[in-house]
Amino acid sequence: MKSRHRKLLAIFATLLCVVIVSACQPTPVQPINVPEQTPPSEQPQAKSPEQPIEIAKALETIPETPPAPTKPAINRTLPESIVGAPDKDLTSRQLAYNTMINTRSADASNAASWHYRRTNSGHIVGFEFSNHGGNAILPPRRDAAKNQFFGRDFQFRFDERARQDIYLLITDWAPSRDRQFRLSELMNSLMLFFPRSFLPAIVSFNGRNIVTLPTGEEAEFNAKTHEILTGVLSEAAVDLNPDRNARKFPAVAYDGKGIVVRADSRGADPRIGTTATITHRTPLPTCDKGVACRQCQVPAREIWDQSGAVRFKFATDQEFDRFLLARCQFGLPKTDNGYTLPKSIK
Repeated sequence: MKSRHRKLLAIFATLLCVVIVSACQPTPVQPINVPEQTPPSEQPQAKSPEQPIEIAKALETIPETPPAPTKPAINRTLPESIVGAPDKDLTSRQLAYNTMINTRSADASNAASWHYRRTNSGHIVGFEFSNHGGNAILPPRRDAAKNQFFGRDFQFRFDERARQDIYLLITDWAPSRDRQFRLSELMNSLMLFFPRSFLPAIVSFNGRNIVTLPTGEEAEFNAKTHEILTGVLSEAAVDLNPDRNARKFPAVAYDGKGIVVRADSRGADPRIGTTATITHRTPLPTCDKGVACRQCQVPAREIWDQSGAVRFKFATDQEFDRFLLARCQFGLPKTDNGYTLPKSIK
């Protein structure tokens, strides 16, 4: 009985030792699977986003937009260079002989100059210049010592700085059959431009004389030869035909957006006893009368006084517009600001 009891104790002691030993032993740590390091040279490179080929090609073909050219400033310090509105509408009925003609040297190095008209009170009332030949417009050269007065004169006049009498007088000088230059054979053309928003102005810039017309449009002349270069005026050569009856009047044309009134005369004032042609450069698109949509002819006496101081009869553009509508079936160009051309034209 005792032996059996001892055996049971021995078995229990053995089991107890086994349990104690197992509890006291450290738990084995499971190994951590660390991924194998790949050499940098063998690692796959991340792909950067790329533009589609079509877009890339399109970008290559788009030209770079150049900066808008900056228009250089023009020095308008001379009184005849300042662009401004007429001082008044109406001129006097008397013709005052109170103006002096002076010379303005615009560019002495190029012998460029013009003449300007100044009143006794110091007001500029006109300017003028001449093409004396030796160029494509007039091959023969003026030589007063040899009695050769070849030329094409441009006179911009605005008496009393008033809107009523603003005009351009163009005169071609050509010899007669006996090679003499006579005033009776001068080929004269007088032009008025509408609307009359500005007094004519002239300024010299970069070898050119820039003339501002009453419409606000510009014409550029060679500062040395006074040939028309560009702008709303154009010209052809002076007609040197010795036959005064076959000789043509100055081939100067207006290509602007306003209205031009023109009268021609040989050796006399074009405003007296002639016929004036009124041309609208931009007729109404709804007109179906052909040439009559943009041009009509009227006797000079209807628009100019025929005695005394020869003045244009319409001091304001409103008055002349009413005349045109009644006589020619078209009127002056008009915007929200009145009788004026769009700013983009000026």
